[in-house]
Amino acid sequence: MKEKKLLPMDVELEPGEEFVMLVRQHWFVFRDPFLMMFFAPFVLLSAVFFLEYTTFPENVVDILSMLCLYAAGISFVAGFLWFVWKFYLWKNTVYLLTSKRIIIINQLGLFTHDDRETGLKMIQDVRARVDGLQPTLYGYGDVILQVSSEDAQLRLEKVAHPREVQRIIIREAHLKDNGVLP
Repeated sequence: MKEKKLLPMDVELEPGEEFVMLVRQHWFVFRDPFLMMFFAPFVLLSAVFFLEYTTFPENVVDILSMLCLYAAGISFVAGFLWFVWKFYLWKNTVYLLTSKRIIIINQLGLFTHDDRETGLKMIQDVRARVDGLQPTLYGYGDVILQVSSEDAQLRLEKVAHPREVQRIIIREAHLKDNGVLP
């Protein structure tokens, strides 16, 4: 019953199929909304404090202070709404590995999602790609699956510990290929 809680509502396991791993995008996807919600207002509110110590005329300081306060409030609200939106996309974007297949559900918008799945026997190559300084420091990257058709690739985007995810997928696909698993 514990497996049922981990699976997305619209995914059902086939008879004899076992849940192996559920992967979501790394928490880093929330960085930009967080910065807009907290860092930008902090900078703007700090500007209000420092405006008091400038040599500008008092009426200019008052106008600039009010603009900074309004901008800080707008930035916080916009950052919060952006965070809620990113959370919705993060929660509904799921990469699911079972003993027979890999299921990729990408939530692209409020009413738009891209669902893909392939059998583990169809996987020919699994690559983990960590590209850049921030992905290296924060430990996230893409896992790219090459399936048997010529140009078909499935991409698990911005997942935590991509090499570990790659290793688990390879292990499951290898066990399937060698007939170790039913």
